[in-house]
Amino acid sequence: MKKQINYIFLIALSVCILSCGKSFLEVQPKGSLIASKTTEYENMLYNSLSVGFDAPALILGDDATVLDSYFNASVNRSQRLFRYQGNIYEQEEAADELIIPIRNIYLYNKIINEVMNSEGGTEESKRAIQAEAKASRAFLNLYLINYYGKPYQASSASTDPGIPLVKEADVAQNSFTRATVQQVYDNMISDLKESIPLIPVNVPNRLRMCKSAAELTLAKIYWFMGNYEQALILIKQAKLHMPTSFENFIYNYNQTYASGTWTVTSGLENRQNLLVRTTNALVATNSNNILLAPWVYMLFSKNDQRLKSFSRMPYLGNSIFPVEGLSRRIGPFGSQAPQGVYLPDVELMQAECEARMGNIDAAKSILTAFREKRMPADEAKIPAMDQNNLIKFTVEERVREFALYGLRWFDIRRLSNDPLFKDKVYEHTIYGAKEGKAIETIKLPSERLTLRFPPAVISRNPGMENNP
Repeated sequence: MKKQINYIFLIALSVCILSCGKSFLEVQPKGSLIASKTTEYENMLYNSLSVGFDAPALILGDDATVLDSYFNASVNRSQRLFRYQGNIYEQEEAADELIIPIRNIYLYNKIINEVMNSEGGTEESKRAIQAEAKASRAFLNLYLINYYGKPYQASSASTDPGIPLVKEADVAQNSFTRATVQQVYDNMISDLKESIPLIPVNVPNRLRMCKSAAELTLAKIYWFMGNYEQALILIKQAKLHMPTSFENFIYNYNQTYASGTWTVTSGLENRQNLLVRTTNALVATNSNNILLAPWVYMLFSKNDQRLKSFSRMPYLGNSIFPVEGLSRRIGPFGSQAPQGVYLPDVELMQAECEARMGNIDAAKSILTAFREKRMPADEAKIPAMDQNNLIKFTVEERVREFALYGLRWFDIRRLSNDPLFKDKVYEHTIYGAKEGKAIETIKLPSERLTLRFPPAVISRNPGMENNP
């Protein structure tokens, strides 16, 4: 393990040395990673834990709110994201949410294009490593398209600009154009369909892409496309391929929170992570800059154990926030917000897909079993409701489960083209510390469902158009 960690460090150091913002890859052609053995290519797969620092999704969702006294002192990036402004970054400022995934895609491309000619491994092991890298590339492309491409809509996806599809590990490449949203989705689906049959059920740990995680990534792609039938098939298929090489299950918060504090670990040790990818969420945990919106706090029932993940007291303070429900996230995973293949997300995806397909009893059964792990059984019961209201209830359950973890932003995007949610208005509120009342409301404009690329990327790639 020590040898593996040292190798990971060398990879990270090499990529950091190469980085200087010369193109979409954000790397300079001053060198390249050199590997020759199959094990060296396999070890590159361990370099993908983080997807960035304080990911924009943590701030963009309407589950986030701010108190003016803290907000006005926060960094420009946070203020601009919260206000849904177009230009988030200064001319030479880097964007973690773009750079880090692209650097990892560079590593995946190197594995994909070179591992079959490496030394020491069997043909089968090489193909499995190549397949895992290809599925991991698709995962990151899905992450990027949900920031920089319009939400998927079949009628316009073939003309909506998406992201550049980077398939070569060439640090000298300096000209990039954006594929369409449809081309990006087609590419992700192709990568995963080719890879899934070759990826093992069991991998060494949750940093690696196992077969079920790849199937669930493909399910999520179809879910974003509104193809709930195909997504449901893949979710059920993935549950038949769960790895046994490490523990994976959904925690029962009635037990983990029983002592008043949590015993749920983060990152690699979090059993709810099937594929661990995280963002540091200091903006929402170790500061008072981004707080839980009061309307979300009011969604929780009295004995919902998830309420223990929030505090009404400011960070490093001993008072109470001046607005009822205004809260700061304090757990259960410290400052890490899950961004990978996350079992609570899978469970609620399946419940929504069942409801979308008209399988009301199946959806209610999944929801009830899930909620019983979050609150007493009598509160977990689902009241009688029709199909549409059950879908809305499932989306609301996602708000409760993932508050201030960033997943709400991706739900807002995918539901923006859904007739069931067409009248929904998404907005941010700024509360006054003195008055304890709302002093400003910022509505989410449709063009801000996509982020603009940083100015440095556009200026160095003249042929690449930016978002409005």
